[in-house]
Amino acid sequence: MNDNIQLDLQAWLDGELPAAKGRRIDTEIAGDEEAGRLIDELRLVKDSLAGNEMGRNVPETREFYWSKIEREIQRRTQTQAQAPRRVIWPRWLAPAAGFGALACLLLLAVFPINQPGFDETSSTGEGLEAVTFHDQAAGMTVVWLTDTAPAQPAGSSDLKTPHTGNPEVEVE
Repeated sequence: MNDNIQLDLQAWLDGELPAAKGRRIDTEIAGDEEAGRLIDELRLVKDSLAGNEMGRNVPETREFYWSKIEREIQRRTQTQAQAPRRVIWPRWLAPAAGFGALACLLLLAVFPINQPGFDETSSTGEGLEAVTFHDQAAGMTVVWLTDTAPAQPAGSSDLKTPHTGNPEVEVE
């Protein structure tokens, strides 16, 4: 039996052969007594070594240590180059929006919006219109009454009397 066949048998025993070649070795072992004995011997050696082999840590050489660092740097550089670029503008958007909101609040504090200090109400009735003007700053209310009924001819027997358009002033 040549060395290549012995290496193939050992690889078959260790499960390192491709499926097609492993099937070929299966048929070879079944038909060859010498291959069967070699497989039995290799199994005994493998079983006796399993768990009894002493582990030994080999110190790293200086070149190996620095080559590990170089490989890690290359790996990280490649992953960073493959990663999509992040957009920078969202990083500046939040502070700019905060600054704008603060500026608006300061402007409102310095220049408050002046609401009118008066209310005007108008109401209309049958033959009479009333307009009420209330000025909160001056503490004054003015009610203006206007007669909107058509004028009655003299001597008519209608009981309605016309109203005059005189303002009434009420001070609070």
